[in-house]
Amino acid sequence: MRGLRVGDSAVYAGHGIGRVVVELGQKQVGGTKRDSVVVDLDASLRVTLSLEEASVRLRAVADKNEVEDVRRTLVAESSPLDTQCKSRVKESKAKLASGRHAELAEIIRDGSRFERLRGSESSDAERRVYHQARELLIREISSACGREQVEAEIWIEAQNALSGRNED
Repeated sequence: MRGLRVGDSAVYAGHGIGRVVVELGQKQVGGTKRDSVVVDLDASLRVTLSLEEASVRLRAVADKNEVEDVRRTLVAESSPLDTQCKSRVKESKAKLASGRHAELAEIIRDGSRFERLRGSESSDAERRVYHQARELLIREISSACGREQVEAEIWIEAQNALSGRNED
């Protein structure tokens, strides 16, 4: 991610929103000096990333158009649930690791639908991935829209409810 400065917010794929806390500088890594950036994440985690890693793992917080993409994803028809639980979990974990807002929204949309249709039959692994994606998306929507996290959660639920009307 180019143009990072101290105080900038960024999304670290799979971990959520963080703030750049140390200017870009050189760090000694494995005997080699590398340009790097330090990011404090919401989860009380501090990471140091080389610029190469940062360009792959960090992205800007969603803008208005991307929040609209999230809304469209949440209200869209869900993916088919024909696959085995193990396959669904693997696909969802890959989406979670990507950290892309639209893929987090897909996990939430599909996970909510699965819960509505099958009740408590979802596996612990599916529920964990669903809840992690939900938490990450709540934080991002909150930051992107300047809302409290509770308001972002209510907004996500409202979009999900619209999706559920088309499938029941």
